[in-house]
Amino acid sequence: MFRLAWRNLTHERTRLIISVGGVALAVLLILVTDGIFAGGEQQAITYLKNQPAPLWVMQSGVENIHMASSILPADTVERIRQVPGVETVVGVLYAGGGVEVEGTLVPSYLFGVDPEAPFGGPWALAEGTTELAVNEIIVDQAFARRYGLDLGDTVSVVGYELVIAGLSEETFGLATNISFVNKTALALAMGVAPQAASYALVNPTPDTNIRNLAERLRAAIPEANVMTQADFIASEQALIRQMGTDVIQAMNTVAYVVSLLVIGLTIYTATLEHSREYGVLKAIGARNSQLVSVVFVQAFVAAGLGYLVGVGLAYGIAAIVGYWFPDILILIQPSQLLREVPVLVFITAVAALLPVGRLARLDPLVSFRA
Repeated sequence: MFRLAWRNLTHERTRLIISVGGVALAVLLILVTDGIFAGGEQQAITYLKNQPAPLWVMQSGVENIHMASSILPADTVERIRQVPGVETVVGVLYAGGGVEVEGTLVPSYLFGVDPEAPFGGPWALAEGTTELAVNEIIVDQAFARRYGLDLGDTVSVVGYELVIAGLSEETFGLATNISFVNKTALALAMGVAPQAASYALVNPTPDTNIRNLAERLRAAIPEANVMTQADFIASEQALIRQMGTDVIQAMNTVAYVVSLLVIGLTIYTATLEHSREYGVLKAIGARNSQLVSVVFVQAFVAAGLGYLVGVGLAYGIAAIVGYWFPDILILIQPSQLLREVPVLVFITAVAALLPVGRLARLDPLVSFRA
């Protein structure tokens, strides 16, 4: 039966190519769409996951960085420093805004960091320095390359001309463009005290239990929100997924419908064209279940080939896009590939059922008609 199924599929190679190509395009659409959002999610949390701070303190009611505003009083960082178990605390200022390059405003997330702070700034520096003066800024090297900038060039931030003193890495993406400035300068622009902070990044002493320290911080600073780094990242991811869920579901639905129609039409047409052969098989004693198995083999072979081609294309496009457009990260994960298999199996089975009724009603005498 497998040989018959394979012969039916390959008899019209153009139709087989169309069938495999249709499934491949559907799989490609699903993987690339999911991959863009997964990549954007990773870019959005890149600052959070690359800071060596297991605990984060922020304004009460705030649980995110994106689409949030947090300001802690000027004495908060010092109060945190006095809590037993705290080894290092760094206060950073955060403001959503833009970096203006020759009249073009590029949406950016600005982090104000003290030049002497052990962390809170860029974790990967390609060129330049992290010890920023009040009139200096660090931008991502991919951002600089795109806009023809280099060390010593100037950009405008909230009306202030700043000199590029450093080029960072891993801070420029489709969803996130991060720049770093002197904390005192950003405080002046925001109209807050230089000692104020949007977020306090806390590093505990080596033997301190993170959860216990979090409870002590909540008791010492009841007006603030204290979150572990893992919880903060999870909250940020949940916000991003919520914003992109509707788009992903719509795109995936279109892709699934395309797969269903392509496989169903291909198998149904192949069944019609080979009605005479199926009639001969029935005439010599083949059961309906055997004929149905031929149809299912055809459907799953076409779907399997399409799936493999689609996965290969998705990885290829991800690599090409990443090379030419470094701000766009298409992240295709093994778990994502496995997640699509049951859906494709279900769609293929539904598509294969379309010609089953015709096979069941097929008259064996059709094979002997002129």
